[in-house]
Amino acid sequence: MIAEVRSLQDIPRIGDKMSKRFVEHFGSEDQALDAILAGDIASISEVEGIGQRYAISLIQDVASRVEGVNVTDFLRTRESMDVYEKLLDIIKEFAHTRYSRDKLHVFFPYPGSKAEKIMQIRRSVSYYMETATVLEGDGAIAELLPKVSQLNFKHQYPKVRDRVIITSDQDSYEYARKRFAGLIDVHFTRSLSEFIDVSRGFSQVIAVGDDYLAFDFPEDVEPEFITDLQDLEDFKVVPEKEIFAFSRNLKSLESSIKAVRLLRSKGIRFFDRMDDDTLELLASTLSLIDEDGDIVHGTDEELDRITSAIERLPSCVSESVTFVNDELNSCLEKSQMTLSGQDMLKVMNGSIELKDMLGKTLHKSYHSIIKQGIEKICNDLQLEKKERLMVDSLFPEDIMHPVEADVDSLGALKQYLIKSSQKRKFNHKREVSRILSSYRELSRELAREVLDFDVGFAIGSFACTYGLVMPAISTSTGIGFKNGRNLFLLSRHGDVIPIDYSVGENSFSPEDEMSKVVLLSGVNSGGKTSLLELLAQSIILAHMGFPVPAEAMEISLTESMYYFAKSKGTLDAGAFETTLTEFSVVADESSKFVLADELESITEPGASAKIMAGILEVLSENDDTMSIFVSHLSEQIMENTTCDIRVDGIEASGLDSDLNLIVDRSPRYNYVAKSTPELIVERLSKKTKGKEQAFYDKLRSKF
Repeated sequence: MIAEVRSLQDIPRIGDKMSKRFVEHFGSEDQALDAILAGDIASISEVEGIGQRYAISLIQDVASRVEGVNVTDFLRTRESMDVYEKLLDIIKEFAHTRYSRDKLHVFFPYPGSKAEKIMQIRRSVSYYMETATVLEGDGAIAELLPKVSQLNFKHQYPKVRDRVIITSDQDSYEYARKRFAGLIDVHFTRSLSEFIDVSRGFSQVIAVGDDYLAFDFPEDVEPEFITDLQDLEDFKVVPEKEIFAFSRNLKSLESSIKAVRLLRSKGIRFFDRMDDDTLELLASTLSLIDEDGDIVHGTDEELDRITSAIERLPSCVSESVTFVNDELNSCLEKSQMTLSGQDMLKVMNGSIELKDMLGKTLHKSYHSIIKQGIEKICNDLQLEKKERLMVDSLFPEDIMHPVEADVDSLGALKQYLIKSSQKRKFNHKREVSRILSSYRELSRELAREVLDFDVGFAIGSFACTYGLVMPAISTSTGIGFKNGRNLFLLSRHGDVIPIDYSVGENSFSPEDEMSKVVLLSGVNSGGKTSLLELLAQSIILAHMGFPVPAEAMEISLTESMYYFAKSKGTLDAGAFETTLTEFSVVADESSKFVLADELESITEPGASAKIMAGILEVLSENDDTMSIFVSHLSEQIMENTTCDIRVDGIEASGLDSDLNLIVDRSPRYNYVAKSTPELIVERLSKKTKGKEQAFYDKLRSKF
């Protein structure tokens, strides 16, 4: 049943408590719903109380409501589901992000009645197969994709400590406190002196209202006047808020942008919502900030100069003090002073101090050295005119030895530089924040598009690596292929012997061999189970809209697939009854694939042959059903039915020099192949010695 999902409450598995958790995690109900409908399993599994399994199940439930079908509508047995899950595990190996590994679970096989959906997925997957071919061997995209993740703009923004909003209007004060709570200090002042006192504690002052416009302020107080705070955008007051949000997602965004550039450079159209100019504006703006939300070095030469001066000021002043004292010491050591008799009398009668007389003599040298020290600081720090004037007060006018820098003057210079730096940074941050604020949703979409690209690219790379092809969809009931390869064997061993085979009506079947019900006989270890697995893999992948493991394939779409692996049952009545119950549901009139592997073990051979003959007879009555049964009892089954059932065989012709079975893995049509257990016994005989070999020779003689 198809249902529309417009709110979280439309999803049966989400109650009030869970709904609140979703809203808290994603920021709003709309964003939570977008994540669910987009199949964002990775983000959903991070919601409190939700794990990956629940998230996958939830997404599949919602998809089934939207599409009117779920994964079990096509995959009717546990073994079918196992094959599907193993296929997903192989495809996941090509995903670069947790997001894509999780989201691959939204793909599942659809019944033939959803042919339009299957064809839609085929078109998308075909695009990604072409993309994977274009990007094959290019390691750059593989390096970028793992760095991309969903953007999270919910980080707690740190309080800005060097900025304040000051107002004398009570309404403006209350509004500012509410709007910027926790982000910036807000003060209410009743007088000019109070305003000045508060201002001196901050690098930037935003004055709201016009009460203080007419006053002259001290040189160290430079407020920015705002008439109405309500008309002011956030980025003009606290630009750090927007910048911080982007800085916490910087790596993901930068990698996303590089990925888009790379794809476009390869001629691959991607994310048309953002043209090249818009993309480059975002990239250049992001390049101005670092992961801490600060303006990066190199953005502004003047800002870099001031920042460098602040960092180097203590060491540079210390070096200058050392230089001045060393020069004074040297000057004193080299100085000679001759006192006239009159000067000696003045010193002796106390009318002049000796140190004053020495000062007059050294005055010129002292001030010359001090001037050199000041110049050294100014030049080393590349100070501007006003900053140089502040350095003049660092050293005392009166002769002092040893010379020390004035702490208050040094503090004042440092504070002036810091305020200059903060003011310049603030202006840059405003511009950066202004641009970024218009990119928030577009950036979120950009990252998600890149993550969704990784989902498709994983499928395309999977197809490219294993040499898969899109199967031709047939209106006739059948499946046939050339050079098919079992993916489970291929993923483990890297290479397998390709197989040709067909069942039902298709261009790969000989004209007189189009039976839709087939018994597959043959040697142990000959590949019957592997062939059945290959058929199951191909049927599932084709109904997912995915490519299949063959050089070429033709397949018809059916409503369901039943895959019964080798029974682990015994003569136990419960196991026998369970198996019969499972097969009873197969006997309806819908189109289906039925694959069964050695059902004879459920009871004694004679009874098994009769039961299997009966099942095959029922299946043969449905022209839209294809059945392939692997069995060692083909001759007994045929004896118990008059139905037109084809028997194909895989037979061994001997042993090679390595004592491996020589087998033609592609079945022969209308051929009852022997299990040839004697070849297995012969192999064991040749691989052993002594009493063990004698045992196998005894068994061999029985053949």
